[in-house]
Formats: sequence, C-alpha cells, structure tokens
Amino acid sequence: MKLAGLASTVLRTYGVDTYTITVDDLYNQATYRGEVPRFDLVVSVGGDGTFMKSAKCAGYTSLILPYPCGKRNAYYEHGLQGIDRVVERVLNGDFYLEYIPLYSICVEESCRIFINDAVVASVDLGKAAKFRVNMESNVVKTSIFFEGDGVIVASSYGSSGHSLSAGGPIIIPEHESLVITPLNPLQTGIKSLVAPPYSKVELWAKNPAHLYTDGDHVALLKGGNVIRVEHSYRYLKVIRFSVKRDTWRAVIEPRQCVF
Repeated sequence: MKLAGLASTVLRTYGVDTYTITVDDLYNQATYRGEVPRFDLVVSVGGDGTFMKSAKCAGYTSLILPYPCGKRNAYYEHGLQGIDRVVERVLNGDFYLEYIPLYSICVEESCRIFINDAVVASVDLGKAAKFRVNMESNVVKTSIFFEGDGVIVASSYGSSGHSLSAGGPIIIPEHESLVITPLNPLQTGIKSLVAPPYSKVELWAKNPAHLYTDGDHVALLKGGNVIRVEHSYRYLKVIRFSVKRDTWRAVIEPRQCVF
C-alpha cells in the first residue's frame, strides 16, 4: 500500500481525484455487489493476479498502468523508475498503449471474460475423464478426443502461465493466438495446439468438471456441457514506456529454482 499511497499523492498534486482500494475489495464489489467504479486511469501495483483482477474490474474503457510489486510479473515492464516518476510521465503523456485482447467463454447462455486462461479440470483427478476439443478458424477446422485430467485454453499472454507448466509453448503476445493444452492425456503424442487469431474453440467434458478462469473457480459442470471460447473483440488499454520487451526473460526468470 505504500507504493499505492505514493502514486495517489502524485496524482492529487496534479489535481486528480483518486481512490485507493485493495484489489480483493474491488473484485468483491464487482463480483458480489455489482458495483464497478469507472475510472479514467487505474494504477495496478502488484503481480499478475493483481493486474488481471483490477483490469477486469476496470473494464476496457480505462487506461491501466501496471507497476510491478509481486512474484509473477509477465504483464509488467521491468526496470521502471520510481512510481512517482512513472505517474508523472503518464500525466505528461509520455507513454504509448498496448492493446491486450479479452476473450469470451460461455457455458450455455452464461458468459464471462478472461485475460489469461480458462481451465476445465475433472472433478475426480484420480480417474481419467473424457474430453473433446473442436477448433475452427477461417482456414482450419479440426477436432481431437482424449482422456486425461482436463484442458487449458490460454491467450498468448496466458501461455506463460499454467499452460507453460503443463508443457505448452510460450507465444509472443502480439500474435493474439489461443493455445490449447491437454492436461496429462493418456494418449501418447498429444501436444498443445496453437490456434490462429480469432479462432472459435469448443470444449466438451463428458464427466463432471470444474471451470476456472484466470485462477478463479466459476462453475461446476455436471458433464456433457459445451464450453465456447472466442475473441471478444475487446481490448485492455495498457500503458507502456518501452516499445520492446524481453518476453522470455520476463517469463522464465521468475521460474528459476532457488535452493
């Protein structure tokens, strides 16, 4: 909260009305009470989890300034100046915008947005469940059936999260691809599938399964549900200061073993 307080002080110095709140309180307001404050600028101080929660609450109309202060910082720039100087640069217009895509996931008529990934995981992890994945784009249409523990559908940014841990590839964010990664498939030789931008993906779980989006449990599927994933055609507007970023270092460096 010290960094957030410093950012708030700078903003007030420039005559900007500010509102300081923890991301969990903000997320609870948006999720359980339907109260979503609208801001011109959101300063997100923390790690990737903080960024995703604050970004989804703020929506796609606000400018989002991520400032790193956490263990996982794939969405953040490294080597930034102090937060007071960074905020001053924003107020002086010394920045550019990166547009990060939002994806839609629907179960029947219930839809929600995710940034990083959606995970369908079997309720009974002691027994292999049955899954089918359909993927269709303007030039590709394919389907795969497998038995295993679940399946991950990740955005290009989300490819550096759970999908990577499950053996999936790192996708450069500018590609806007979806990565489909089976979890512990019994069939040998099944690898991740990189779907072209704006593809439509359907997931089917025969057995009861949990549905997670961006790390949050959102539904218990009874089995036989069809889950649809596609581009929402909406983007987060994220403030950046450097045109080029070292994506591999940002992803791999925090994952190094420490003994």
